[in-house]
Amino acid sequence: MSPSASPPVRRHWLLSGATPLTLVMTAISALYLISAFQMAPPLDNGRLTASFFPVLIGSIALALCVAQLVSQHWTNRDSRSNESASANTSSADSDASSSLFSPALRLMLVTALYILAFSHLGYLLSSALYVFAVMLLFAGRDKWISKAVIACAISALGYGLFEQLFNVHLPALDLSALGLGNGS
Repeated sequence: MSPSASPPVRRHWLLSGATPLTLVMTAISALYLISAFQMAPPLDNGRLTASFFPVLIGSIALALCVAQLVSQHWTNRDSRSNESASANTSSADSDASSSLFSPALRLMLVTALYILAFSHLGYLLSSALYVFAVMLLFAGRDKWISKAVIACAISALGYGLFEQLFNVHLPALDLSALGLGNGS
Protein backbone atom coordinates (compact mmCIF):
# COMPACT_ATOMS: atom_id res chain seq x y z
CA MET A 1 0.00 0.00 0.00
CA SER A 2 1.47 3.34 -1.02
CA PRO A 3 1.65 6.29 1.43
CA SER A 4 -0.81 8.29 -0.65
CA ALA A 5 -3.45 5.56 -0.34
CA SER A 6 -3.45 5.54 3.48
CA PRO A 7 -6.57 6.96 5.09
CA PRO A 8 -6.30 10.44 6.62
CA VAL A 9 -5.91 10.72 10.37
CA ARG A 10 -9.32 11.46 11.89
CA ARG A 11 -9.45 13.89 14.78
CA HIS A 12 -12.19 14.01 17.37
CA TRP A 13 -15.21 15.96 16.11
CA LEU A 14 -14.64 18.68 18.74
CA LEU A 15 -11.21 19.40 17.24
CA SER A 16 -12.00 19.19 13.54
CA GLY A 17 -13.45 21.59 10.98
CA ALA A 18 -15.33 24.59 12.33
CA THR A 19 -16.17 23.01 15.70
CA PRO A 20 -13.41 24.77 17.71
CA LEU A 21 -14.62 28.14 16.44
CA THR A 22 -18.21 27.18 17.25
CA LEU A 23 -17.13 26.22 20.77
CA VAL A 24 -15.48 29.62 21.22
CA MET A 25 -18.61 31.35 19.91
CA THR A 26 -20.73 29.27 22.31
CA ALA A 27 -18.57 30.33 25.25
CA ILE A 28 -18.72 34.00 24.21
CA SER A 29 -22.50 33.80 23.80
CA ALA A 30 -22.90 32.16 27.22
CA LEU A 31 -20.71 34.79 28.90
CA TYR A 32 -22.64 37.56 27.15
CA LEU A 33 -25.95 36.09 28.30
CA ILE A 34 -24.71 35.77 31.87
CA SER A 35 -23.54 39.40 31.87
CA ALA A 36 -26.88 40.51 30.40
CA PHE A 37 -28.74 38.81 33.24
CA GLN A 38 -26.41 40.49 35.76
CA MET A 39 -27.42 43.97 34.48
CA ALA A 40 -31.02 43.75 35.69
CA PRO A 41 -34.00 41.46 35.23
CA PRO A 42 -35.34 41.68 31.66
CA LEU A 43 -38.83 42.41 33.01
CA ASP A 44 -39.75 44.63 35.95
CA ASN A 45 -43.42 44.87 36.97
CA GLY A 46 -44.49 43.66 33.54
CA ARG A 47 -42.37 46.27 31.70
CA LEU A 48 -39.28 45.64 29.63
CA THR A 49 -36.01 46.89 31.07
CA ALA A 50 -32.77 47.85 29.36
CA SER A 51 -31.47 44.30 29.77
CA PHE A 52 -34.32 42.75 27.76
CA PHE A 53 -32.72 43.25 24.34
CA PRO A 54 -29.23 41.97 25.40
CA VAL A 55 -30.87 38.93 27.05
CA LEU A 56 -32.85 38.26 23.87
CA ILE A 57 -29.78 38.56 21.63
CA GLY A 58 -27.67 36.45 24.00
CA SER A 59 -30.34 33.75 24.15
CA ILE A 60 -30.66 33.62 20.37
CA ALA A 61 -26.88 33.54 19.91
CA LEU A 62 -26.48 30.74 22.45
CA ALA A 63 -29.31 28.73 20.89
CA LEU A 64 -27.75 29.11 17.43
CA CYS A 65 -24.36 28.02 18.72
CA VAL A 66 -25.78 24.94 20.43
CA ALA A 67 -27.76 24.08 17.29
CA GLN A 68 -24.59 24.44 15.21
CA LEU A 69 -22.68 22.15 17.60
CA VAL A 70 -25.41 19.50 17.41
CA SER A 71 -25.47 19.80 13.62
CA GLN A 72 -21.68 19.44 13.42
CA HIS A 73 -21.82 16.38 15.69
CA TRP A 74 -24.46 14.67 13.55
CA THR A 75 -22.66 15.63 10.33
CA ASN A 76 -19.45 14.13 11.71
CA ARG A 77 -21.25 10.92 12.69
CA ASP A 78 -22.82 10.65 9.24
CA SER A 79 -19.53 11.27 7.46
CA ARG A 80 -17.79 8.63 9.58
CA SER A 81 -20.43 6.03 8.76
CA ASN A 82 -20.22 6.97 5.07
CA GLU A 83 -16.42 6.71 5.16
CA SER A 84 -16.54 3.22 6.59
CA ALA A 85 -18.98 2.21 3.84
CA SER A 86 -16.94 3.69 1.00
CA ALA A 87 -13.26 3.90 0.25
CA ASN A 88 -13.48 7.39 -1.32
CA THR A 89 -12.37 9.93 1.34
CA SER A 90 -11.80 12.91 -0.91
CA SER A 91 -15.45 14.01 -0.72
CA ALA A 92 -15.34 13.94 3.10
CA ASP A 93 -12.25 16.16 3.09
CA SER A 94 -13.92 18.70 0.82
CA ASP A 95 -17.06 18.65 3.01
CA ALA A 96 -14.98 19.39 6.11
CA SER A 97 -13.29 22.36 4.49
CA SER A 98 -16.50 23.79 3.05
CA SER A 99 -18.31 23.54 6.41
CA LEU A 100 -15.70 25.87 7.92
CA PHE A 101 -17.63 28.82 6.49
CA SER A 102 -21.18 27.45 6.57
CA PRO A 103 -24.05 29.97 6.55
CA ALA A 104 -24.83 29.18 10.19
CA LEU A 105 -21.24 29.85 11.21
CA ARG A 106 -21.17 33.10 9.23
CA LEU A 107 -24.38 34.15 10.95
CA MET A 108 -22.85 33.40 14.34
CA LEU A 109 -19.77 35.47 13.51
CA VAL A 110 -21.86 38.40 12.28
CA THR A 111 -24.01 38.15 15.42
CA ALA A 112 -20.92 38.15 17.64
CA LEU A 113 -19.66 41.28 15.88
CA TYR A 114 -23.08 42.87 16.35
CA ILE A 115 -23.00 42.09 20.07
CA LEU A 116 -19.55 43.65 20.37
CA ALA A 117 -20.50 46.72 18.33
CA PHE A 118 -23.88 47.33 19.97
CA SER A 119 -22.65 49.30 22.99
CA HIS A 120 -19.94 51.15 21.04
CA LEU A 121 -21.82 52.14 17.88
CA GLY A 122 -25.28 52.38 19.39
CA TYR A 123 -28.45 50.60 18.41
CA LEU A 124 -29.21 52.33 15.10
CA LEU A 125 -25.84 51.99 13.40
CA SER A 126 -24.93 48.54 14.72
CA SER A 127 -28.40 47.14 13.99
CA ALA A 128 -28.49 48.60 10.47
CA LEU A 129 -25.08 47.06 9.74
CA TYR A 130 -26.16 43.73 11.26
CA VAL A 131 -29.41 43.52 9.29
CA PHE A 132 -27.56 44.52 6.12
CA ALA A 133 -24.89 41.85 6.69
CA VAL A 134 -27.51 39.17 7.34
CA MET A 135 -29.37 40.15 4.18
CA LEU A 136 -26.14 39.91 2.18
CA LEU A 137 -25.38 36.49 3.69
CA PHE A 138 -28.72 34.97 2.81
CA ALA A 139 -29.88 36.91 -0.25
CA GLY A 140 -26.62 37.64 -2.07
CA ARG A 141 -24.93 40.89 -3.01
CA ASP A 142 -27.21 41.97 -5.81
CA LYS A 143 -29.43 45.02 -5.21
CA TRP A 144 -27.29 46.01 -2.23
CA ILE A 145 -28.52 49.62 -2.22
CA SER A 146 -32.12 48.56 -1.67
CA LYS A 147 -30.94 46.11 0.99
CA ALA A 148 -29.12 48.94 2.77
CA VAL A 149 -32.27 51.08 2.69
CA ILE A 150 -34.36 48.18 4.03
CA ALA A 151 -31.79 47.54 6.79
CA CYS A 152 -31.94 51.20 7.84
CA ALA A 153 -35.74 51.12 7.83
CA ILE A 154 -35.84 47.95 9.95
CA SER A 155 -33.39 49.47 12.45
CA ALA A 156 -35.38 52.71 12.65
CA LEU A 157 -38.59 50.74 13.14
CA GLY A 158 -36.97 48.70 15.93
CA TYR A 159 -35.64 51.86 17.55
CA GLY A 160 -39.09 53.45 17.50
CA LEU A 161 -40.65 50.29 18.84
CA PHE A 162 -38.30 50.03 21.81
CA GLU A 163 -38.06 53.76 22.58
CA GLN A 164 -41.73 54.69 22.13
CA LEU A 165 -43.79 51.56 22.71
CA PHE A 166 -41.66 49.70 25.26
CA ASN A 167 -40.09 52.85 26.74
CA VAL A 168 -36.66 51.18 26.75
CA HIS A 169 -33.70 53.50 26.19
CA LEU A 170 -31.27 52.03 23.67
CA PRO A 171 -27.60 53.00 23.40
CA ALA A 172 -26.77 55.67 20.82
CA LEU A 173 -23.57 56.55 19.00
CA ASP A 174 -21.65 59.04 21.10
CA LEU A 175 -19.99 61.41 18.63
CA SER A 176 -18.17 63.34 21.36
CA ALA A 177 -16.34 60.15 22.34
CA LEU A 178 -15.05 60.01 18.77
CA GLY A 179 -13.99 63.65 18.86
CA LEU A 180 -16.70 64.65 16.39
CA GLY A 181 -19.20 66.32 18.73
CA ASN A 182 -19.19 69.80 20.26
CA GLY A 183 -17.62 68.47 23.44
CA SER A 184 -18.47 71.63 25.40
